[in-house]
Amino acid sequence: MSRLFTSSAINGMVLMNRFVRSATWEGMAADDGAVTPKLIDTMVALAKGGVGLIITSHAYVSPEGQATPWQLGIYKDELMEGLRKMTTAVHAEGEKIVVQLAHAGCHAAASLIKMIPLVVSDFEELMKSPWKGISLSDIQDIKIAFSNAARRAKETGFDGIQLHAAHGYLLN
Repeated sequence: MSRLFTSSAINGMVLMNRFVRSATWEGMAADDGAVTPKLIDTMVALAKGGVGLIITSHAYVSPEGQATPWQLGIYKDELMEGLRKMTTAVHAEGEKIVVQLAHAGCHAAASLIKMIPLVVSDFEELMKSPWKGISLSDIQDIKIAFSNAARRAKETGFDGIQLHAAHGYLLN
């Protein structure tokens, strides 16, 4: 039998197999980032299909970090009920689910966030659109936003978190 079908563990988290669904934007959340029945159904279908570890799409940790419409949010406590329903549904199928925490930084959608996106440093591509240099106060706020998002993830039953630090997003 292929090793793909054998159980494995990541830092004590036991997986039924080695199939991992990497974070992929579904575009199935509500306008405010809330979990929808369609998103839960998608996660359950992945679990029923035998994916041992599901990593959600990038969930924005603060309103100014939203990158796309219908993106999953984890930036306020009011979203926790839906997140809990999603993790419970995946766990009912015997699988694990991790949430990817993200802040889009300069790639935030200005039309969605209703403000100028934050940047850490100047680079050539920024000349194409307005941007605001990050302040020490912004850094503190973002640190708190990631911390609060991680707490929400734990309290709603996620088996772990993954930090989005690629594609020019804030942590990148």
